Amino acid sequence: MLTDRQKIILYSIVDDFLNVLTPISSKHLIDKYNLDISSATVRNDMARLEAEGFLTKPHASAGRIPSRKALRHYIGMLTDQLSGETESGLKRKSVLADGMEHNEMSQALADFFSGMTSYLTQVSMTEEDELVKGIYLTPIATSTLLVIIVLESGAIKKIPVGMSEDITIPDLEKLGNELNFAVVDQPLSKMAVRMIDRTSADSLNILKADIIDGITDGINGQKLISGRSGFNHLIHQINEDTSTLQLLYNDMESDQLNELIDLNTIDGVDVFFGDELNRNYDSISVITTNFDIFGRRANLMVIGPEIMSYKEVIRLLYSFRNQERERE
Repeated sequence: MLTDRQKIILYSIVDDFLNVLTPISSKHLIDKYNLDISSATVRNDMARLEAEGFLTKPHASAGRIPSRKALRHYIGMLTDQLSGETESGLKRKSVLADGMEHNEMSQALADFFSGMTSYLTQVSMTEEDELVKGIYLTPIATSTLLVIIVLESGAIKKIPVGMSEDITIPDLEKLGNELNFAVVDQPLSKMAVRMIDRTSADSLNILKADIIDGITDGINGQKLISGRSGFNHLIHQINEDTSTLQLLYNDMESDQLNELIDLNTIDGVDVFFGDELNRNYDSISVITTNFDIFGRRANLMVIGPEIMSYKEVIRLLYSFRNQERERE
């Protein structure tokens, strides 16, 4: 358990190290922050922090640098401190123009945040919640049903569902008519709820429940429209780690980056270090938040080196997120 004084010393060391990237000495802390304590006391506290794994001492250096444990502790302090901020440098109208397509919106926001932070940025928005124009149940094997959903744009979603071999074609026609009555001209996101509200014959309830589960999984896996900007920043920041750069670039090009983080679990502004993403990433961290914009769910990721400007980025993301919430 850290004392209040030790927390102040630790946060000051992390703050300064992230700015200058050189070991921080007790003399530096006393001179810069006018600490009303002796240098011996500061050195003792720094030694305690080192013993508890918050600081490390580079060879032949009088100063200390923060460990991953210290960064995590510092990030926790920042999120508690900054979560209520609502002031933001973003002026929506200057970034997003009327009539923008969603891919244009995501790209404009990615360009904006990359310019603000000088880090790689990705903004992902869920695809449009289209109206359902029809649902068709087509058996493709004795125990497999293909659920075909036709959307207003003409796009088609196909979802395979297991079914009992006892289900007949007339059963499927009856259930298909019932489901169409419930979901036609309703938003895709409301399909499962609308289907649950309808009552089926007892013999079809199990199949209907399986169809609802399949559609729910399909909607939860709805495609994200992503805009990205600033990969050149990351190239300069971790230019020696070519394996991470190549892997990250491939994951972004194949739209795999969003799958490395469960976006549904993001609470406020979260920070992930590279090796926490179930991927062979080294040298990077991801600061991410969810937000709503124009009635659409979106995610913002800022990706930089593990030693990055956490305070400025976390403040920016919290202020933007809270500002957008107030506007809805």
